[in-house]
Parts: sequence; C-alpha cells; structure tokens
Amino acid sequence: MLLTGCGAMQFYSQGAAGQVEILRKSRPNAEVIADATTPDALRKRLLLTAELCAFASRELALPGDSSYGKYADLGRRHVVFVLYAAREFSLEPKTWRYPVVGEMDYRGYFKEEDATAYAKNLEAEGYETHLGGTDAYSTLGFFHDPVLNTFADYPEIDFAELIFHELTHRRVFRKGETTFNESLANAIAEEGVRRWLVSQGRRADLADYEERLIRRRDFYSEIEITRRDLTELYASRLPAGEMRKRKLAILSELKSRARALQRRWGGKQLEEWLRLDLTNAHLLPLITYNSETETFRNLIGESGGDFETFFRKVEKMETPLLP
Repeated sequence: MLLTGCGAMQFYSQGAAGQVEILRKSRPNAEVIADATTPDALRKRLLLTAELCAFASRELALPGDSSYGKYADLGRRHVVFVLYAAREFSLEPKTWRYPVVGEMDYRGYFKEEDATAYAKNLEAEGYETHLGGTDAYSTLGFFHDPVLNTFADYPEIDFAELIFHELTHRRVFRKGETTFNESLANAIAEEGVRRWLVSQGRRADLADYEERLIRRRDFYSEIEITRRDLTELYASRLPAGEMRKRKLAILSELKSRARALQRRWGGKQLEEWLRLDLTNAHLLPLITYNSETETFRNLIGESGGDFETFFRKVEKMETPLLP
C-alpha cells in the first residue's frame, strides 16, 4: 500500500470497507430462516439456495458447499457499481491491475458517487465510459460469499443463473482474462439452469428458457456483427471526422437491428438499452460476457456433458480465444 498513489489507496480502502460491510451484515441462513420477522419469500429463497448449491456440487462439479450459506441485507439496490472505459476509436477496454486477480477490464466501487467521480475523470482524459449497478460478485474463494438482498428477489431462473455463474468463478478463474472468465461462467450458468429444470421435470419452464436463450443469442449475434464492423473501421486509419461519422452509422444500424428483434419477440425487452446513447464503452460488457460463450457451449458437448471432463479441457485451453 505504501508503494501506491493516493488514488489507488483510496480505491482499495473503499473496496476493503465494502467487503467488511458485507461480512459484518451476514447472518447464517438457518438463523434468517428461523427468524419470525423474515418474509416468507426470503425464507423460500434461502431454502432454494441450498438446493441450487447442492445441485451445483453434484451435477456441475462446482464448489456449491463453499458459498451462499449466509444472507446479508445491505439496504441498497446494488452491491457495487462497475465502470467500463474505452477510447473513442477502440474496442480495447481500459484495464486495471489488481493484487491477486491481475488485470481486469473494469473497475468496481461500492459507492455510486465514487464511481461517477472517477468516470468523469476518465471522460476528461478522452475516454468513453459506461457505469452500471451490479448485484453480485465473487470473492473467488477468499470469503464465503453470502446471498445478498440485491439479488435475493430475482426471478427464480435469473437467481439460479447467477448462483451457477458466480460459483464457476470459484472453480476456474484466470488472472487477466476477463472475457474468458465471464464467458465460461455464462456458458455453465445456462447449462446449469437447463439441467436444473430437467431434474425437476419442469418441461414448460424449460421450453420458455430455451426460447429465452435463443433470443439472447440472436441479440449477441448482432453485437458480434457490430464488434467486427467497428474493429475493421478502427483499423482503417481514416481521418477522425470520417471515422466518427461511420462509427455513428454502425451504432445506429445496431439499434435498428435490435429494434427489429424487439418487434419480433414482442414486449419491451431491450427497451432500456435502446434508449442509451451507445458508445464503445456500452458494448464492452456485452462483448466481455458473451463473445467466447459459444466456445464453452461446444466444449460441454465435446465433453459428453460431463463437467469434470469439461473442466479438465478448460484447464488446457489457451487464451485469449477471441481473434
């Protein structure tokens, strides 16, 4: 700490304080369940948590017995606020180096005002930024992560996805490989939910979930098209004014294709995203969390659906996977 600058010390101090708050407010699930003042919905959710963690250990080769045995109410909607940043003509994310986990493509703050202040500093340096609230994160086994109020009320399918996703980080985490880690966790979360629903004989819910995955992949296919188009544009060495004009057209085309998807799906999905004034920074989390997911889906199939075999193959994979 003595070798870091004042800004770095402030960042790590707020991070430590935020983690201490979570630990301090955590209570064993059994205690929360037995508490007469606990809402019935929360009680049921904590019982479901135990079932999901046991399933993750048994069927997905994940460390389900090492997390989510406690509950913490932080009294706020999001646990951390995550910042992404990129230059005007680049999809390469700004990275930050951290102890233990290495280089990562984002920076997290427990207080929104701290994240907002830092975002403004980056924008003054010429970066495009995207700031969003996040409801969960993994401490990678350094702590026994609790269920948080920030995601405890998620719909059951979303809740199960989150549990399987975060448990994956405890099983596999590569330093400095954000896209690898998040895409891997997404692939396992999807397959985990699918198997969870099959194990319970919930055919209708499984059919709905498969339809959701199709829509999700359709949307990320559009993101991938835009990623390739922008990457080609940024490598073209066109004058800045012309590049700026073409960039705007590419992002506008992305929105048009997304609106077409929304009309095809029906409802208001993507509505909030479509209202954004899109920049490179808005695309970064979408690329980070999904650009390599198909590789891991295929690897699950190549492993015969056996996750111990799958993880052995994952350990031998080279990174990065994305060209």
